[in-house]
Amino acid sequence: SAPFTDGVGPHDFVSSTFTPAKNFKLTGPGTVGLSSHHGIHGNENENVQISGVTFKDFEVGAVSLNNVKGLQIKNCDIPNNRQDVPILGSFSAALQIRPYLKELKATNPGYSMTLGGAVKSVEDVYATLVNHIANVYKDVMEYGFIDQASHPDEHSLYDNADRVIDGPCYVFLVHGKGPAVGGFGEVQAEDAAALSNNVELLNNNAQNIKCFTNEVLATIVDGAVQNDARGAVMQFYNALDEVYIGLDETAGVYTYTGNANLDAQIMIGKAVNQGLLGDNVLQTNVNSVSLPLIDWAEGNNSLFAPSFRCNGDSMHHVIKGSIMFRVEDCQGFKIKGNTIDDVEVKSKGPVELCVDFHTGASFLDGSDRMLADLRGISVAAVSAFDDALSTGNDASSISHNTITNFKSQSANLIAGIDIQGFSEGVDIENNYVNLDSIVADVTGDKWVGLRIRESASAIFVKKNNSFLQGEIQESRRKLPEYHPRPAGDSEWPNNGCPYGH
Repeated sequence: SAPFTDGVGPHDFVSSTFTPAKNFKLTGPGTVGLSSHHGIHGNENENVQISGVTFKDFEVGAVSLNNVKGLQIKNCDIPNNRQDVPILGSFSAALQIRPYLKELKATNPGYSMTLGGAVKSVEDVYATLVNHIANVYKDVMEYGFIDQASHPDEHSLYDNADRVIDGPCYVFLVHGKGPAVGGFGEVQAEDAAALSNNVELLNNNAQNIKCFTNEVLATIVDGAVQNDARGAVMQFYNALDEVYIGLDETAGVYTYTGNANLDAQIMIGKAVNQGLLGDNVLQTNVNSVSLPLIDWAEGNNSLFAPSFRCNGDSMHHVIKGSIMFRVEDCQGFKIKGNTIDDVEVKSKGPVELCVDFHTGASFLDGSDRMLADLRGISVAAVSAFDDALSTGNDASSISHNTITNFKSQSANLIAGIDIQGFSEGVDIENNYVNLDSIVADVTGDKWVGLRIRESASAIFVKKNNSFLQGEIQESRRKLPEYHPRPAGDSEWPNNGCPYGH
């Protein structure tokens, strides 16, 4: 078992041959409970059946499968996701960089560099980081959160005030080949082996889902995102509080002051650039900490000024908002009889410090920042069960679903059902969508019961649907001769994880 297939992701998780699960059946009653990521996650699976199971207290999603051939999830209950998450993704960055410091300390004792105007040894940086980790652990175990009075530095770096996952937020996610870290699918791959197929989501009940996306402004140097040896983005700006992190700009220049995370990431970045790490189990191929940034942190480049790329989270995955049921890069699906109720997105609106944007979230508008957007059912780059795209039994379908009570104060879009990309051969019938009982069908507002993007075709909407916030069907757009990310290809040059690209 592995979270990624061979050669994909920030680390080589496959020590031998990757063997996906096939002919898997999970039947309730029973509960898949507390998880820091997914209840069930898989790659390249075949013939998966899940029924009568309760999923709760997951952070990212209940079920997420990439390139699955034959999936049925039915009669499952999702009463809530986890809503007492005490820390942000920055704490994961601290945990993941610690082994690198430990290795550097063991192999190069006394290694030092100037950081924040003072010479710090690897022993100093390691001790500070480990103390931060230990203090957070102690507080969370005792109080359930980081005690700001006792540990203000740790609180400012790692505290999650919204108490829900600070990144992607789903109930069910079905995707094509490779991890779903890029933007929404635009065009299906010609290779059917790269597509999920024969997917059924039937009679499931999801409610009380709360989400929050923390936009992490990624520092870029010479066009490259600065991320550490484990792929975490170097964070010099807190978009939640709208303040700089680890630097002082009050004198009209940017002076590095550092913190436990940044000191560790920069020291390891320098050691990697010097060839001091890399001939051991610790993989460093995703490190992109550049020499100009290191030089600035050491006080040797007063003209350095950080610039930021927006639209990414703490691992620089493309922000797409929150989506309860997401089916993408799929041939043949049925989403029927499901209830999605009481969903809230707590994300704030975007900040305006961007020199450019992480591409991929929106094919139509690369600067569209979706961090507070909310979708009930979203399908993209999907098609009918049969290549002929006929209606009737061969068409994919979204039917008899009830979607109610959505909330996201800072959203640009709150959609019940969203049909995206060059999707075709989908029937939409007998759905009830009432996203907010006091919101009517008003042209141009953020609320829409059904949206069909301009790339889609052969989408048949029956008159028996009830979309209380209206419908938007954009004018048809022809397939371009060139499209940047066909479904099924490696989404990024780094085999599915963007990092510095």
